[in-house]
Amino acid sequence: MDIDDVEPRQPSGWVTDWLIRKGLTRGNVASLIDGFSRRISEAGIPLWRLNYIVQTLHPLNRAALCRWRADEQKVWTFTPPRYHQGKVPDRFATSPFKVVFETGKELRRRLEGGDAVIDFPILKDLVDEAFTDYVVFPLRFSDGQVNAIACATKRPGGFSDWDLDELRRAVRALAGPLEVMQMRELSRTLLDVYLGRNTGHRVLEGVIERGSGETINAVVWFCDLRNFTDLSERLRTDWTIAVLNDYFEAVGEPIEELGGEILKFIGDAILAIFPLGSEDTPAQVAARALKAVSGARQRMQALNERRRSENKSALDFGISLHVGDIIYGNIGAPKRLDFTVIGPAVNMVTRIEALTKELRRPVLVSRAFADLAGIEGFETLGTFPLKGIEGGREVLAPKALPEPPPRPAPPPMPGATTA
Repeated sequence: MDIDDVEPRQPSGWVTDWLIRKGLTRGNVASLIDGFSRRISEAGIPLWRLNYIVQTLHPLNRAALCRWRADEQKVWTFTPPRYHQGKVPDRFATSPFKVVFETGKELRRRLEGGDAVIDFPILKDLVDEAFTDYVVFPLRFSDGQVNAIACATKRPGGFSDWDLDELRRAVRALAGPLEVMQMRELSRTLLDVYLGRNTGHRVLEGVIERGSGETINAVVWFCDLRNFTDLSERLRTDWTIAVLNDYFEAVGEPIEELGGEILKFIGDAILAIFPLGSEDTPAQVAARALKAVSGARQRMQALNERRRSENKSALDFGISLHVGDIIYGNIGAPKRLDFTVIGPAVNMVTRIEALTKELRRPVLVSRAFADLAGIEGFETLGTFPLKGIEGGREVLAPKALPEPPPRPAPPPMPGATTA
């Protein structure tokens, strides 16, 4: 019996009905792909493996991929890195997805018998796993962007014409709800990247009115790159940007890994906070901030070793820590707002950092921070006048910095293919 003569066991209309309902809920892309794949399989289509890949607007990742397999009944998600200066990873350059993105047309490859065409590396892997048929459907969003859904089966004879028709209809129905959820996730991602994790969440939840905000108690971090003005005048613009990015990466990653949030890149400076009032005690929050300082200095040391090996000058910077109440919220013009922190604590931490060069100490803290962290770990350097702040303030330096935790290894990526 020819496979195209197989009677449809169940129409897939109920799959599209479910998609419409699901697309209006506050789920996520992975759960949508999981539910879609399960229902396609239950509708009588012999789906064994489904990959969804979307081109993303993210500074680190060029795409996001969700993978479902019938033998695992779960969705794996991957975020292939963005390659700079036009460099394309070999896996993507030789992937069927690249062809579908560029042409916007469906691509099918039979994987068994005399009709087999094995012209992509991924197809050899699928043949080794006993797959018999592979189809990539273009999935178009309303802005014209082409994404893709790849379906594969192990059924002898592959997909029937009825299977392919049903899959096409289902994929077309999937595009709308999927775009809604993808835009939600993109909004969260961009707000996190440009505003910070907690700030982005607040804006997305509706804290958008000028003047709205709250007073919070936090450890405030400020750091500044030494001699940056002179450096920027001597270097080409693209080299200056590269230096800043290296510096911000070395300093910023420990802040975020240890629970801090970067609020601002101000020229060559970083303003960040470690809020109090979380599950950690105030002393534990202070300890995390100090470990972030240690981590930043270690990574800057590694960066400078690399720069010296390239016959480039070393970079130096100063860090200050203070603790106090800050006003955290929206300020600005009616049509151009900024979610930031202001208040005496912010003024204090910037003035203390300015002393790091004068006192030739890489890290300085206020008395309030030293009391929070445990005064025995610091030595007092004296009382100093601070610009714009009435009276002198005691300034201290850590006797030693705690070892930062090891950098987390990236999670293993199951499977070795991207299509």
